[in-house]
Order: sequence, then structure tokens, then C-alpha cells
Amino acid sequence: MLSLPNSVEEIKRLKLKFYRGVSSQDLSFLLLELYMVLEGGLDLLKALEVVASQTPEKRLREALMKVKASLEKGYSVHRAFYEAGVFPDFFVEMLKVAERGENLKHVIRIAGEYLQKTAETRMKVLTTLTYPSFVILASLLAVFVVVKVVVPKIVSVLQGLGKELPLITKALILFSELLSYILYAFPLLLVLFVLRYRIVGREVWDRYWLYVPIFGKVSLYYNLSRFAGTLLMSLSSGIPITRALTLSVGSFNNAYLRASLRGVEVEVAKGRSMSSVLRDRGVLPDNFVNLLSMGERSGELERSLKMLQELYEHQAERIVSFWLRFVEPIAMLLVGALVAVVVLSVVLPLSEISAGVRR
Repeated sequence: MLSLPNSVEEIKRLKLKFYRGVSSQDLSFLLLELYMVLEGGLDLLKALEVVASQTPEKRLREALMKVKASLEKGYSVHRAFYEAGVFPDFFVEMLKVAERGENLKHVIRIAGEYLQKTAETRMKVLTTLTYPSFVILASLLAVFVVVKVVVPKIVSVLQGLGKELPLITKALILFSELLSYILYAFPLLLVLFVLRYRIVGREVWDRYWLYVPIFGKVSLYYNLSRFAGTLLMSLSSGIPITRALTLSVGSFNNAYLRASLRGVEVEVAKGRSMSSVLRDRGVLPDNFVNLLSMGERSGELERSLKMLQELYEHQAERIVSFWLRFVEPIAMLLVGALVAVVVLSVVLPLSEISAGVRR
């Protein structure tokens, strides 16, 4: 039988396995459905069978049946879910606590709601960016087609008449050629993007990503909100603080932050306060650490964590909402400018052709 993960590296492998195969949205729906079935009075084995029969996602369906089979073999609940291979590590730890007296249904509901909130935040950003991105890409494609199909025919006629191309038409042709080079180099750029972590290292890449205007700050705020939320959920579920810190540090999707905070649980286990350890690492904002310190001193750590989770999530959403208001107008302006350039680059040569024909 497999043992539960005890090291940060094992947790990272488990998280990768989870996130590569199953989305947070699908998993949150599954857990909330399981909670509702258990709330209806069914035992866990029967509830797993019922939810599996209603789950369209093949991997989740197989995972639930694997959990059921493990329980029938006599495995504990947390080990059965761990060995299914798709459930996140914090959920496994929460189940471990549930076996010591916590309400199993309560734990499943908390984990489902947490994953649902994470998925909704991500989907909100992606949905807002989809339309402007589509408009800009479609406009660039239209320009490329016009320049490659329409303009060459006009150019050949003008050259036959001994006319020189207007400046705006020359500029559009140059832009098209540059766009062609980019398209030809796209496979190489794609390979470089895929291998970027091998070329410069993920920790280095993620460190400088935090300095990128707008995107870096939003990424930092979302990571801080996730750290506070995971720590809050772990502590409120009865998980020891050292283990809760390990899980919370593992929740960072930024490798630089994760590496910089690795081992904080060891120092906390020696008797140091969590806020002082985090302050010494020097990677988290002072405001974050100060609010955490206030919660520790007042004995209201969970309240402070909840406030930090909501504060940094709202800060990230505020920045995203502010800039997304400008994305659509900017996209429209860009499309209008491209259309104007294309029209002028075609109309001016046509006027030259008509003038030549009249002569």
C-alpha cells in the first residue's frame, strides 16, 4: 500500500498529477454532488456509486469507483481518496482529520466550495479576455489575407502602368511581410515557449514574472489569496499548523514563491511565530505579514486569514476589472485603425489606376 506524501516534492508531484488530468471546476462539482448525496442519507459506498453513475467525465468516474474499491478492501477514507490519484493533497489531509471525528460531509462541502471559488475566479478572467482577443486576431488575419490576395493584383496593374505605389500601401506590404516572418517563426517560438523552464529555469522565470506590470501584481495577489485560503481551510479543518503550512506553500503556482518559502514549517515547529518566519524570508508583502502577525497576537489567526484571502482576491479582481474595461475599447480602436489602413491602401492605388486609364 502507498504511503501518504510527507515531503514537499511528493506534494508537488501529487498536485501536478491532479491539475493535469482534472479541472477544478469538474472536481468541485463532483465533491458538491457527493456532499448532496451523503446529505440525503446514503452511506459513503453507495453515495460513491450513485455519483459515479451520474458523472460524464471518464477519469472522475473511474476515480470514484477506485475509491469505492479501496474502501471495500478496508482502506481508510483518506488513503482511498489519495490512491485514486485525482484529488488534491489538501482534501486528502482534510479527510484524514475527518476520520478523527470531524463530519465527513462538512469536509467534502468545504473542499468543493473552495475549488468552485477558485475555478470561478479563473473562468471570469478567461471569459472577459476571450472576445477582445478573438477580435484582434481576426482583424490581423483579415489584413494578412487582403495584403496577400488583393494588394498584389493592384500592384501588378500599377507596375504595368508605370505608377509608383502610395506610401501607405508600401507600409501595409511591409507589415504583411513582417507578419509572414512571424508566422514562419511561430513553430520555433512555440518550442521556445514550451521549453522556457528548461532554458532559464522555472524559478527564475516566475521570479521575473512578478515584476511584469499588471500581470505580475495580479499573479502575486491571487497567489497570496490562495495561500491564505488554503491555510485557513486547513487550520479550520483541524490540520496541525506545520502540515497546514506545507500544504499552503505547495498551493503557490509561482515556483519562485514556493521555493523561497520552502521549509517555513520546520522553523515554526521550533517555536517561532509564523509571521516572523515569513518576514525573514522577505518575499511576501509587508502588509500581508503585518496582518498575519496581528491575527497571531490577538488569537484570531483564522479571522485574519479570511480577511487576507478576501482582501487580496478583491485587489486582484479590482486590477483585472480596471484594465479589462480598456481592453474592448482598445480592441475596437485597433480594428478601426487596421480597417482604415487597409481601405486607404486599396483605394489610393485604385484611384491611381483609374487616373491612368482615363489618360
